[in-house]
Amino acid sequence: MNFSSFDEFLKATDNDDREFLSDDELSDIAPVACAMANSSGGWIILGAEREFDEEIIITGFFHADFSVNSLIPRGISFEVQSLEKILIIKILPLSWDSKPLFFNGIFYRRVEGVNLISSRNSARLTYCARDDKPAANFYIDPESLNDFHDYLINLHNEYKNFSPEDFLCRSFIFSGKFLTFAGALMFGNILRVRAVLDTPNNHAEIEAQNIWDAYRNILPRLVNKLSPGCSQSFQEIFINSLLHSDYRAGNLIEILITSRPAKVLITNPGIIINKTRNNRLKKIFELSGILIKNRNLESVKKFMPSFKLEQDMLNFRVKASLNLKGL
Repeated sequence: MNFSSFDEFLKATDNDDREFLSDDELSDIAPVACAMANSSGGWIILGAEREFDEEIIITGFFHADFSVNSLIPRGISFEVQSLEKILIIKILPLSWDSKPLFFNGIFYRRVEGVNLISSRNSARLTYCARDDKPAANFYIDPESLNDFHDYLINLHNEYKNFSPEDFLCRSFIFSGKFLTFAGALMFGNILRVRAVLDTPNNHAEIEAQNIWDAYRNILPRLVNKLSPGCSQSFQEIFINSLLHSDYRAGNLIEILITSRPAKVLITNPGIIINKTRNNRLKKIFELSGILIKNRNLESVKKFMPSFKLEQDMLNFRVKASLNLKGL
């Protein structure tokens, strides 16, 4: 962590979870740090405030004898940088083999940049759902992995010189000697995506046994007849679903394409959260160059201004419906 200016920090962390605390809110550091560590990590900024219009104002932090170590609970990894009269604390997420943290007997987690108090059952699920934990009873599909290998060395020439073990670790598929849950999702042998095309000239059901198969084989078949703007919007929803789904308990992404009217309905398991649900999976996506850089489904809303995501909070499902052009 080494930022040369506060503006650089703000730009670099714009999509991250950030908490701005003033001098009289130091007692909030501990629960915020616990919540961030239990979630996807984040940033605590001392000496700056966020105004109601989202403008960020530097107020200054002048505690010469201040010790971060005294306020960050044990078990949390963090980094500190002093910058332009402020103090920046980077809170790292817990590793897969770390149990969830409790502060004063309470389990905190972060949702939409806010601390939430959750039940012990939520703590257990948070611990079980981490995608960098070892994946038991999963097997890598050799065809998918070989295709990924060829695809990746075309993007990163240095990868062709890696041993198989180094390739698997540097591609975030393995961690040490074990297959991660992210690796199993990406290249495993368990059904992940089901698509149904229901048009006058074509009725087909297509399935993908892993995320890579869905991206390489299902997505091109679904967008090949769409207009350019529609195709880009479709891809953004599709990739967003692959990355942010809750894959516990055999959850499936369901896709239905119809021509009466021409639209696609994508049902995505797992309610919407503001941050990435699957961090290691995101790293694989970034390495592969398949992440769409737009924020908040911008290309989708540009193509279809009325677009909305619908959440079923009872059944924990997100539905994305997009009108199609060119089908």
